[in-house]
Amino acid sequence: MTGRDVTVRNATRADTAAVSQSLARAFYDDPVFSFFLPDEATRLKKLESVMGILFRLGLPHESCYTTAQYESVTLWRPPNEWDVPFWAYITNGPKLMSAFGRGLPRVLSTMDRMEKIHPHEPHWYLQTIGTDPAFQGKGYGGAIMRHRLAVADEAHLPCYLESSKDTNIPIYQNFGFVVTGEIKLPDGPTLWPMWRKPR
Repeated sequence: MTGRDVTVRNATRADTAAVSQSLARAFYDDPVFSFFLPDEATRLKKLESVMGILFRLGLPHESCYTTAQYESVTLWRPPNEWDVPFWAYITNGPKLMSAFGRGLPRVLSTMDRMEKIHPHEPHWYLQTIGTDPAFQGKGYGGAIMRHRLAVADEAHLPCYLESSKDTNIPIYQNFGFVVTGEIKLPDGPTLWPMWRKPR
């Protein structure tokens, strides 16, 4: 199989459970989520809840995508819609508290750090990209990434993401992203903001 053989489509509300489960598996060993959710026994279930929240918040923008069998998923936010509104934290407060418990203030503080350095120039924001570990290295992630980058390029718009794994940086660089700094979490891991100019 090659990236050209991969079907990418808009994800809908009916895909919520499958998308959330796929992203939870993809982020199970993520350094940032491992920091926020240190209990390995409960992390996967809690990640499903968190990813479900992110997915539902992204649905109104019609910029959430999945491959045919949920091998890879991306949650994009369109230009000028990158920030998470305050009401979203209030509405999802009980679910966030259930997932993160007493660690929720640390999560919200991290979100605040990320938002303070987020570029304000109009751009497409890749909030989340994940490939189910069972399908990694088979072209799904590359295909779903190129799907939206092509749209951004056609509109002459840049793209932005934060890499939570240093091993993913070279992968994003292959797509034209450049590291623009570091976000060091107190007593925790580092995220790397990355910017991509349109091609």
